[in-house]
Amino acid sequence: MKKNGYYGPFFWLALISFAVPFVVAAKAFHEVKLTTRPSISADPSGVDHNLWDYLLKSYVDGGLVDYDAMSRDYLFRTYLRQLSEAEPQNLTTATDQLALLCNAYNAFVIDGVIRHKIADSVMNFQQDELGFFDIKEHLFAGKTLSLNQIEHELIRKRFREPRIHVALVCAARDCPSIRREAYTGRRLGTQLQDQSVLFANTPKYVHYDESTNTVQLSPLLDWYGDDWSTAGGYLAWLSGLTEDQNLKQKLIHANLGSVDVVFMDYDWSLNGQGVTQSAGKADTPKASFGSGTVPNQ
Repeated sequence: MKKNGYYGPFFWLALISFAVPFVVAAKAFHEVKLTTRPSISADPSGVDHNLWDYLLKSYVDGGLVDYDAMSRDYLFRTYLRQLSEAEPQNLTTATDQLALLCNAYNAFVIDGVIRHKIADSVMNFQQDELGFFDIKEHLFAGKTLSLNQIEHELIRKRFREPRIHVALVCAARDCPSIRREAYTGRRLGTQLQDQSVLFANTPKYVHYDESTNTVQLSPLLDWYGDDWSTAGGYLAWLSGLTEDQNLKQKLIHANLGSVDVVFMDYDWSLNGQGVTQSAGKADTPKASFGSGTVPNQ
């Protein structure tokens, strides 16, 4: 009851009880919107990246993939079917074409893990003496290709874009973190830059070890180092991205040769939710994947 402008405690209690369900519902609606199943609307290539965007938002968390849940979603099969029938020649811009290939590569990696029931590391898998990245089993634009063919022949050879190495994810813990959204031609530059900044500011990829006075880097930069020649080299690229001023100076000195560079070990443990880290510390030869495809050759 209102007395002299004062509402009693029962009024406020009733008001709160009435309002709380609406606040909770509004919050839930906001969260659900992120993973609401999309209606299928393909681009000129015949592929709808909204499907891939939905799948990533639904089954990727903290860079880790819920492979089991992804395998049960029929939209993943729908997206793979679209990739198999894709007509990339209908895309008029290079950014649209590169975005399609980045999405396709990451989807095919996940499909390979699911298809072969890999539980520890892709590096522990072989079929007919071929490694995970060399098996020709991924149907793209009417052709059956290996992951290495997609990466090295369709992407690296044509686009000369070093930042794809922080966008393509090889199903390992020490791969760059898989982005929780699909790549699109319209936003590709911004997305690749975001991935680059994240990579350069994550210690497991780039850090300075004071005890040894060395800059320690992900071996990705060793395996694909030549690709950064268009950016002045990977040390210059990293120094322009890192937010740690001490690390920035050490990278500059490393580029001048006054600080040594050490490439760290690579953890090939599967980037799956619930997978024990270091389950896949496979002995990986320098600059090799699968059965031995050598980057930069």
